[in-house]
Formats: sequence, structure tokens, C-alpha cells
Amino acid sequence: MSNSHRRGVNRRTFLTGTAALAAAGVTSSTLSHSPNTAQESVRTPFDYDVIVVGGGFAGATAARELGKQGYRTLILEARSRLGGRTLTSSFADHSIEFGGAWVHWMQPHVWAEMRRYNLGVKEEPIAELDRCLLVDNSGKVKDIAPEKFWADFQGAFEKFCHDARELFPRPYAPLFNPSVLGLDKYSVRDRLQQLEISEDQRTMLNAFMTLYGGGKTSEFGLPGMIKLFACAGWDYDAFFDAESHYRIEGGTIALINALIEDSGAEVRLATPVIAIEQVKEGVRVTTDDDAVITAGAVVMTVPINTYKYIDFSPALSPAKNRFYQQGQLCQGCKLYVHLKQNLGSLFMFCDEAHPFNWVQTHANSDEQGTLLSITVARRSTLDINDDDAIRHAINKIFPDTEMVASAAYDWPNDPFSMGGWPAYRVGQQSQIAHLQQPEGRIFFAGAATANGWHEFIDGAVESGLRVGQQAHAFLQSNITTEA
Repeated sequence: MSNSHRRGVNRRTFLTGTAALAAAGVTSSTLSHSPNTAQESVRTPFDYDVIVVGGGFAGATAARELGKQGYRTLILEARSRLGGRTLTSSFADHSIEFGGAWVHWMQPHVWAEMRRYNLGVKEEPIAELDRCLLVDNSGKVKDIAPEKFWADFQGAFEKFCHDARELFPRPYAPLFNPSVLGLDKYSVRDRLQQLEISEDQRTMLNAFMTLYGGGKTSEFGLPGMIKLFACAGWDYDAFFDAESHYRIEGGTIALINALIEDSGAEVRLATPVIAIEQVKEGVRVTTDDDAVITAGAVVMTVPINTYKYIDFSPALSPAKNRFYQQGQLCQGCKLYVHLKQNLGSLFMFCDEAHPFNWVQTHANSDEQGTLLSITVARRSTLDINDDDAIRHAINKIFPDTEMVASAAYDWPNDPFSMGGWPAYRVGQQSQIAHLQQPEGRIFFAGAATANGWHEFIDGAVESGLRVGQQAHAFLQSNITTEA
């Protein structure tokens, strides 16, 4: 695909997506930041000391780290907003998150940043449930008492992760136990098929793993999932508290804005990068409007599935390119549905063939009805932009309900994401060190490169801290000589 053709496709899709978000009531409007001129900067012969490509949590964290060291930092973000694969919005008079949302003190990097900027949490536990539902691949709906539902799921999940402590005694050093390398050839489904559990438990687990993988469980790598459980102290209650209990007060955009403001970085929105060239005197970054910007170093934080659409010269390592061509598994997205009827507080798992893999009540009242928060793990199972298709899927489970409205964000079809949350395919966990390795003046971050909570905001922050240190060490050694 030529650069000129790609620019046209990306720009049209980008503008269409922006209009759709405005209709959905997005609250994180286009932001404009300028550099902190009071900050003493390092003198270099380049336009900037460092360019950060991507304005999500990894990019914002890296920019803050480098800005605090006095480097003239530029953030280039392809979208017309900051946040990456997080997106604070509103729907039916309620604050919602279309992307990554959950935070916890068991996730040390993001929690430290929240404390730094005095941001609290909003509690949204799955508690005091009126009912729990389970939908299998045939479409059969079971109504299960909440106490039994969660007891059955916990028993199955703990069997699935029975060897987590042995495999990952140091979760932030994921290959500390070399046996993980051998485990990386197995899928989540391989283990599911070995477990002695009931059919209901198998349906629950497969639905949950489909959600985490954002794809078929036969393609979802086993060790990555077990490592996430180990990051929560190998404890079931701690893991589920970390992954579905607390959101950032003020939304994810509150922390993004705090990081950016503290960085003193200049931010250019709606500026996709199409080429990065390392030359003797530095790095030349070309944007889709044919602007060329120079820097002493570049920090890449874009999602894995978009790397193959950026031209690197010289080419990146064969190991990186193999990973980028294979891509991340997840094709998931988030959907909110407003129903006229009050269904109470409910939770539901749907197995792999069904589009609604995780469903929970976001809000409910007799006056407003019910707002359902739905994770669609496999975008191919539902057209989330078609109200009739959504209504049809809802009525299969709740036949006597009336849908008032829906809102979703199509991460897989966003040209600057091309997928949802980072999820490793079979064989990818053992390759993460290749993604972390700098190449010349280019440094690599993003949640997929994290050692710990790679499917969460914490992983993105972790990676931003790492590349901030790497880029600073490089610039400190090289930039003064060049100047």
C-alpha cells in the first residue's frame, strides 16, 4: 500500500469516526497543548530533542518523563483527541468509558500516577446482583442464582490458573521461569479442554477467555492470561477486584491531561505519522501532510497492529517485523445499550459464538430503565453500528424489552488502533523482549510491550516509564556531542 493511498483511507475513516463520536456524546474534545516555555530545554540541532508518536497512556507517560528531564518533546497523535485506546464519553446522562478503564492499587504504575496527581477512584463493583445469566453457543439462556454463578466460576477459574505461582513467581519478570517458553505453544482452549469441570463452568470460562483474548480461545496464548492472574498476587478476589471494580475519578482523560500538562510537551493532534527515517544526523519523521520533523530520538507508542502501515528506514529487526505482521489477536470493542425497562442489577456471560461476551448493568432505575455495559469480544460477530442488529441480539436474550439507544466505539475499524486491548496470540508471550528492544534512535512502548498488566492501563504506563529511562540514557550520552 502506498503512503498516498494510505493517507486518503486513514483520513476519511478518521473523520467519519470523529463525527460518530460527536453523535455519541464524547466529552474529551479536541485538545491543544503548547510547550512549557519556562522549562529549561536541552540544546540540540534538531527541531525537537525527542518525538513521541502516540498520545495514549504510554506516550503521555514517556513525554512526562522526558519533559521533566528538560528535553524539548513533541507528541504526534493521529486522532483529534488524546487517550489512545481509552476514551471518556457520556451516554444517557452517564459518564462512560469506551476503552480501557479499570485501575487498582494492585497495578502499581498507574496507581502511583493517580496518587501523584491526586486523582481518586469511582467505585463500580459487580455487587448486590439481582440475577446472573449464562448463554451457551446454542443460544440457550440459563438464569443462575448469583451465589452459585460466582462460586462455580471461581472454582473453574482457580483450576485454570492452578500453576500461576509456579509459572510466574516474579510476574514482572515473565520469563524468569524458563518453562513459560514451553507453555507458549499452547492456547487457552488447550487448557480448557483438559479441565474437569461442568459444562456450565466450561461455558463461563470460555466466555471469559474469549473476552480477554478478543478472539477465539484456540488462538489466545495461554501464558499471557495466567501471567495477568499472577500480577494480582495469584489471588482470585484480588484479580477480579483489579479488573472490574475501580475507575479513575473524572475519567481516564483526567489522568491523561495531568500527564500531558506536567510534561510541558507540545501536542499536535490529527497528525498521523507515515514514515520514520534514521539518518546520520538524527531521525526524520514524516507526517501524512508531508511535513518532515527532525529529532534526536523517537519514542513509538502506537498499537501493534498499526506498525505495518508506517515505513521505517532502515527496516526494523526481523523479529519485530514478524510480530507486527502477525499482529495482536484482539478485535474487541465496547457497546452501551439503553433499554426502556428496568432489568435490575444483572451480570451475564455469553460464550464465544455470541457477540455479548460480558454484560453488566451500568445503571438502572424505574424512571430511566437500564443501561447495559457490553463487551463485544469479536467484532465480526456483530455490526455495532447497526441498531437493528443490536436490537435483534438483545431481544434474543431479553425478548420483552425495548431498546432506546446504543453507543459504541469501533476499535478494530479505527485505522489508528486496528484492534482492541493488547492480547497475545499463541507463541507471542516469549517474544515480548524483541518488542522492548530499542533500534538505534527509536524506542518502543505501548501496553503490549509491558512485562506486567499488558492488557490494562497499568501496562501502558509501565512501558512509558521504561522508554523514558531508555531514551534519556541515550540522549544524555549522544545529544550534547551532536549539539
